[in-house]
Amino acid sequence: MNIEKLKKLETDSVIINKYIGVSSFGHNRIIYLPLVIGIGLLMFVAMAFISDLTDTVGMTMLIVLVAVALLCFGLVKIIADSTKKKLLATTNIAPISVAKIIVGNATERVFYCIYTTDENRHDENFIDRIAEKIDIATENPQTPMDKEIAILFRPDFIKPNEFAKKLPLAFTENIVVWRKQVSFVASPKTVNEKIREEGDKFPMVTIIPENARFLSDYYTD
Repeated sequence: MNIEKLKKLETDSVIINKYIGVSSFGHNRIIYLPLVIGIGLLMFVAMAFISDLTDTVGMTMLIVLVAVALLCFGLVKIIADSTKKKLLATTNIAPISVAKIIVGNATERVFYCIYTTDENRHDENFIDRIAEKIDIATENPQTPMDKEIAILFRPDFIKPNEFAKKLPLAFTENIVVWRKQVSFVASPKTVNEKIREEGDKFPMVTIIPENARFLSDYYTD
């Protein structure tokens, strides 16, 4: 991969602003409380209309529930905006890590990848070495740690938008390595071909390591 280009993009203000927005959602876990409540209330109201229970529940009550749901979504926006504002004030670099595809569904273009952060984030040799260890562990799990790794990389466990999980430090040379789901469904054919050419490696913005994002901007001139 073009590591010099990655280093240049890390300090690009456009990249920083863009990816802070998409990475920060969910960073403050409190946001999920009003989000879940709001969705739940709207689902209840919808079911009341679908099941013809409006007379039983009462139209006034349904209006109140919709209003509460809207307040919940308003609170979600306030929390999200506040989190983004704090990150913008404290972030002067968008760390970009070299990630590598490990396993997934080639038809649906959804995969598990690994990446690390900090000073090792551009080390392709390290990522390749850990990927090779994962391949060995998943193909023939012998030890309890191998079995733990095999479970972490089961393709049928891939969940869209799942937060990344850390691999055992004893397995990754005491360097924090993350495993995360990534989707290339919306990526152009040229991007997918470039990823294959670069050994199934691609860039991830790791402003929030557990919520890293695919850096599609790397493939534009």
